[in-house]
Amino acid sequence: MKRTPLYDFHAAHGKLVEFAGYEMPIWYSSISEEHLAVRNRAGIFDVSHMGRVVVSGADATPFMERLLPTSSSSQPVGKSFYTLLLNSSGGIIDDIIVIKRQEDYLLVVNAANRAKDIEHIKNIAGHFAVDIRDITDDTTMIAIQGPEAIQALQPLTSANLPEVKRFTHTQSQVGKSVCTMTRTGYTGEDGFEIILHDSGIRDSSAASSVWSALATRAAPCGLGARDSLRIEAGLPLYGADIDETTNPIEAELSWVLSKGKTGYVGDDSITIFKTTPPQRLRRGIIMDDKIPRRGFIITDLSGRQIGETTSGTFSPLLRKGLAIGYISAPDSQVGGTVQVVVRGSPSGGKIVKMPFYDDAAYGWKRTR
Repeated sequence: MKRTPLYDFHAAHGKLVEFAGYEMPIWYSSISEEHLAVRNRAGIFDVSHMGRVVVSGADATPFMERLLPTSSSSQPVGKSFYTLLLNSSGGIIDDIIVIKRQEDYLLVVNAANRAKDIEHIKNIAGHFAVDIRDITDDTTMIAIQGPEAIQALQPLTSANLPEVKRFTHTQSQVGKSVCTMTRTGYTGEDGFEIILHDSGIRDSSAASSVWSALATRAAPCGLGARDSLRIEAGLPLYGADIDETTNPIEAELSWVLSKGKTGYVGDDSITIFKTTPPQRLRRGIIMDDKIPRRGFIITDLSGRQIGETTSGTFSPLLRKGLAIGYISAPDSQVGGTVQVVVRGSPSGGKIVKMPFYDDAAYGWKRTR
């Protein structure tokens, strides 16, 4: 199995599991403790297993316009944006973050999809004058998430963090390491994801120094809390909530489709999806009791199957079971009552708008 540059810390302090071909920590203390640390203070995650690909060259922007359903040319330098890689049928190959830098684009892709995504990107490149470089192994990526993320990270960088707006980025230094710092994350909380450009698997000293310094100011967190946090925030997981059989309309991700844009991969199929009522929609369900998991049947109150869960967890914040799943469109109205069959026993739940928490009290939109 592969190891990230921060493996030694994980092995010494965490419980390791295999994930996307890497040995990664699932927790250090407990999923619940780490989850609540991020919601209430700050936590740090090693996300170095995620792929990082640079697209540069004279045709970089025209190429990105062909590759993505989200307009790249209209994005200002310094913008970071969430988007999708689509196949010709409009199915989702991956969901990614694109960082538009001065000279190039830096794409952050899911760990399990790295090889597939790079092959797809190169296949689309065709006649475009672009250079595509996989820099994953030459860099380290750390996420700092939570309402106190700025306080945790600011002592390590000269960048004025409050000036870095949500879904923008800056080039700076963290500790002694040159980095790309973007105000994004996968927890629903405010925070940053930093890519250290001079510390990878061949030389991890700078990354280890940054991680150790952050660990004195924020709680080290594993994959378990990352998953429960993203479910609580209603964020999809590739391979569970979205995949190549899923289109952006039914996944409630149509907002990434730039208005009026044409000519991108999957464009013709997306046009059809836009004009045809979806048969199913991605929805959140908060349970009355019991904890749902992936692959559980969703029924109406008469027992008629109307969908299936794609993710499920116990929320340490809400003290309830939560599920994300697909429900037939006629039965998917927010506020509706459903049942989820948990180990053979139907358990009541309500369809709710995601995120599951009150976003005035938690998450990056919090106002109190």
